[in-house]
Amino acid sequence: MSKQSRLPKASPPNGSHSSDAVAAVGYGRPPTHTRFKRGQSGNPRGRRKGQRNVRTVVEETLNQRITIREGDRTRSLTKLDGVVLTMVSGALKGDAKAQASLITMMRSVGMIGEAPEAPHCESVTSNDDALIADYFRRQVATEADNQQSAPTDTTTPSKKTES
Repeated sequence: MSKQSRLPKASPPNGSHSSDAVAAVGYGRPPTHTRFKRGQSGNPRGRRKGQRNVRTVVEETLNQRITIREGDRTRSLTKLDGVVLTMVSGALKGDAKAQASLITMMRSVGMIGEAPEAPHCESVTSNDDALIADYFRRQVATEADNQQSAPTDTTTPSKKTES
């Protein structure tokens, strides 16, 4: 589906219909001398090479290697590994926030699944049917008693004035 212009076709001022006719100028139709030439880009320089998105920066930062000391030895690991190691150490020491963060992270990566399903569940037996029928019978009887004991007078009480 193509859009059709609402502008009338422009005719040359002298009334002749030649191929050198002036092109229509208006919305979406800039003058021909200011239009992009064939093969010319509207953004010639493009995106700057140094431009990076946030995800790239975070991934690069978390993948940088750091050196840590564990007792007498030194160990090299990524910053992400260091964060997880710190979280696990804090959780082992009893830090409630670290434990909650660790459990949330483990759920998000699929290490902890949802609670297991209940074991085999039996369908309703004939004894259960009798119990349900008895319950409904008693409920209907209770509702009937409540309706009979409720006052049926729907008139509004009038105010008495004492003199």
